[in-house]
Amino acid sequence: MSPLLALLFLALLPIIAAGARRLPIAEEEYVGAKLTLRSGRAVFVSFSVPPEASGELLSLSRGLRALGERAPEGRLMELAINAARRVARLRGRRRLASTGRAVDFRRPRGGSFKVSLAPTLRRAAALGHWPEVRWEDLREPILEGRGRVSMVVVLDSSASMARSVPEVASALSAIRREALRYRDRVSLVVCKGFGAAVVQHPTTNFNLVVSKLSRVGMSDFTPLASGMYRGYLLALSEMRRGYAPLIVVISDGNANVPMARRLRATMRHADPAVQSVLEVAELVASARIDTLVVNTRHGRATYETARRELTGTGLMLEVARITRGSYVGLAAPD
Repeated sequence: MSPLLALLFLALLPIIAAGARRLPIAEEEYVGAKLTLRSGRAVFVSFSVPPEASGELLSLSRGLRALGERAPEGRLMELAINAARRVARLRGRRRLASTGRAVDFRRPRGGSFKVSLAPTLRRAAALGHWPEVRWEDLREPILEGRGRVSMVVVLDSSASMARSVPEVASALSAIRREALRYRDRVSLVVCKGFGAAVVQHPTTNFNLVVSKLSRVGMSDFTPLASGMYRGYLLALSEMRRGYAPLIVVISDGNANVPMARRLRATMRHADPAVQSVLEVAELVASARIDTLVVNTRHGRATYETARRELTGTGLMLEVARITRGSYVGLAAPD
């Protein structure tokens, strides 16, 4: 079963792009969302549009409107990931303003920057006007990992995901294209059974990630919270290394296994598995880690109805809302 799953991921990519049946997505209301785009069988919802990314999202909106309903969901996935990683990259630049290891120096390019004292003084001495320091002498550090994105993919490998193989393949294909284009680091966390594990640590070789998929089996249970928590810890590690992390959660939202440990959270839910997911989502939000939620079984319920039930689509939307991230819903054919 597990080798077959990996083969299907790769074999179905041309089929998805060529002839997947389109289903209309019902009119939906997403409370708190600042951007909603629809294309074919997919919907893209953003719960956070920082000023730095407004131009990028405007470009995304124009591109999808030009393509119209003929645009494949894979195209929307690729554009959504591109927008999310750009937001993460911009946030990473701000976060790395005072951390990280300097690997080189350059003339300042912005109005606010950190001055590297030693290179600045060396420049003034070389030009012969030491101890006077002029504007053209100033140098700022180039930090290791500055602006580089590390995508942490949290993949739900429960039995219910067997119905969503084309949607998972579409998501992974979009991640692969973006990672190869920008040489981003990619890691893979798989959740199934009663826990989660890091299958592939961060790497720029996406082929390693694909090869590890052949070892991924399936289980009847969905410990989504455990997978998200593992992804959160990995994202923190990447942040300390100087990278801007982006957590990509791929699931149908049918969480049914809670975490063994409880985390502090402001939200409450009767289902312990759902409660654990909400707790981890608040933890991710408090660390200001960018998140992209990919729902492989997007439902037709309105956001208000789904939010009350918090099952499937509702839970995935709530995770995106809490983390102030983005949501991509892929509607599978009936």
